[in-house]
Amino acid sequence: MHLRRHAILAVSLSLLALVSARAEESAASFPGLKSVAVPEDLSPFPGKLSYDPAVTQVLDKELAVEEGEPDARRLVSTKINREEGTTYFIDFDSGPSADPAFVITDEKSGKVLGSIGGESLIVPGNGFLYVSGRANRLHQEQAKYAIRGGKLVEIEQPFSYVGMKTKAKVALKLLAKKDGGETIANVPAGESLEVVLRDGEHLLIKTNFGLLGWWKANTNVMADNAEIEGIYFAGD
Repeated sequence: MHLRRHAILAVSLSLLALVSARAEESAASFPGLKSVAVPEDLSPFPGKLSYDPAVTQVLDKELAVEEGEPDARRLVSTKINREEGTTYFIDFDSGPSADPAFVITDEKSGKVLGSIGGESLIVPGNGFLYVSGRANRLHQEQAKYAIRGGKLVEIEQPFSYVGMKTKAKVALKLLAKKDGGETIANVPAGESLEVVLRDGEHLLIKTNFGLLGWWKANTNVMADNAEIEGIYFAGD
């Protein structure tokens, strides 16, 4: 039992380090920004909001919520597009059960335009919002959003990038196609591999030799029964 707890703790610490490193890499893609941290008690993973200081006012204040409602904090008032006059409040909501999200509200009208699930958000002032998140996902994910027609919409990507070098915890059969086809490789338990990207339940995996093949993931596994180390649903 103690060994199992130590193993889960080690995986959790490794995951926290990966989440933090990935957030730093994302912010580095937009130089010149400043950031405000998301309070640790509001998020299951480290997080922050990065912003253009020329068009942003940092508020960082607790929001009044009804008893029994999730905790929330108003982080900034900012322009999503520095070339336009509209300003928005961006709040961080802890969610009902460790479901962290950024809530976007039109400052003038008070209309909530939508929310973005994740722990770290980048608002560089170019008209888009970039989010990174691990909670309630199989892996660390990045996404892009915009305000269009008065609504918050996601810019759809063809695949979800994973980019994780890890190892198999069970034997994996990699296939030429998501729905079957020829076997590309058999990866034994314990062998290192790279998860390149995800398409729904399917992962594109690169072997040590450099072969690529598809494998259907079990989306219900948790940290202690993950089939690939680090690929599991981080939620409840």
